[in-house]
Amino acid sequence: MRTLALGFTTLFVLCCLALGCGGKKTNPGAATPTGSSAMDDPIALLPSAPLVAGNVDAKAFFASASAGAQIAQLVEKLVPIGEEAGFSPSRDVERVVFGVYSMQGADVAAVIVGKLDPQKIRALAASQAPTKGGGVLVASQYAGRDLYTISNVGFTVLSERLALAGSETGIRRTLDRIKDGRVKRDMPEWMIQVLETQGAAVAVAGDFTNQPVAAPGGGMFNLGFVQQMKTARVLANFKEPGVQVAASIGFPDGAQAGQAAEAITKLIGIGNLAGITIRDPKVAVAQNDVQATFAVDDQMLRTLATSLPQWLGMR
Repeated sequence: MRTLALGFTTLFVLCCLALGCGGKKTNPGAATPTGSSAMDDPIALLPSAPLVAGNVDAKAFFASASAGAQIAQLVEKLVPIGEEAGFSPSRDVERVVFGVYSMQGADVAAVIVGKLDPQKIRALAASQAPTKGGGVLVASQYAGRDLYTISNVGFTVLSERLALAGSETGIRRTLDRIKDGRVKRDMPEWMIQVLETQGAAVAVAGDFTNQPVAAPGGGMFNLGFVQQMKTARVLANFKEPGVQVAASIGFPDGAQAGQAAEAITKLIGIGNLAGITIRDPKVAVAQNDVQATFAVDDQMLRTLATSLPQWLGMR
């Protein structure tokens, strides 16, 4: 069985990885939940040492005046289960917390926070009735829990408020932590602070100190600086004229940060020439970091949300 990321996390992960970080951080000295309280903490549920971790406010996406309606329609299409399982992502998902890992290739573990109906999901799997996506929900057991798969999508329901999704390795590693009583916040404190930034629709942190990012080669884009990145922080919010993004990327030294800033500035210019509207871009170097802010307008968001089904091979 090969389990891929659960459909209703796809859009959120794409948005997070596409956005640039920074901003005001909250709860810097927050205590790590322990015992039963840790089971209610999405950050504590994630496996240790993520390359990238993110927190997405799903309600902010769906409520956005800019592209909320298009995003809701897209996510409803992506999710292979619906009302037959008592579930509607645009209605029931509140938050997605995810980690990207280098376990057996690229693996993902995502915790979905919202409203779930475990009994309806269990009954749907038992009935073998087709879901709205046309597939059949199949149940198996791992670590004492029901693990569901449908059309290469996998997830497990932890409670009426929490579900776990991701790659097969990501899901199993998370369930092993739960079974062994090892649930705790197991990532660097600075990453936790980014994820808990108050008011952020998207908050993403990346730690590439021990695992460099492979830079795409060829073409007109100079992305060599990607391999030199050590850390990245991302925040995004829905504000006029659409989405405002603040980013901070750390490099080994100031010289490399300066080269990266030049490359990013050129990329922004190329994007604008290609019709990708990036408003009010500001790129600066602060010691070893590149700090950038920019905005993406409403129309760009609507176009992206409308075009994604075609890019993903959907009608």
